Amino acid sequence: MRYFILLLILGLLARKGYLAWRRGRNAYVRDREQYATLWEYLVANGASEREACRPFLERAVRRAVEPLLHQWRFWAVIAALVVLYGLAGCE
Repeated sequence: MRYFILLLILGLLARKGYLAWRRGRNAYVRDREQYATLWEYLVANGASEREACRPFLERAVRRAVEPLLHQWRFWAVIAALVVLYGLAGCE
C-alpha cells in the first residue's frame, strides 16, 4: 500500500514537472515568434546567439515556475505527509 501511495505522488510530481516544462517551452516559442525583431536587433548589435536568447529564456523559466510557486503551500503539505509516512514505516 505504501508503494502505491508513493507511486501516485511521484506520478503527480512528474505530471506537474511536465506541465511546467510544456508551459515554458510554449512561452519561449511564442515569444521568439512574436518578438523576432528583438532577437535580430540583439544579434545585429554584436550579441551572440546565446546572449540574444537570454531574455526569451528568462521569461520562459518565469512562466514555467510561477504557477508552481503559487501552489507552494500545497506542495509543502504533501511533502510533509510523505516524509512523515516514510519515517513512520507503517504497513
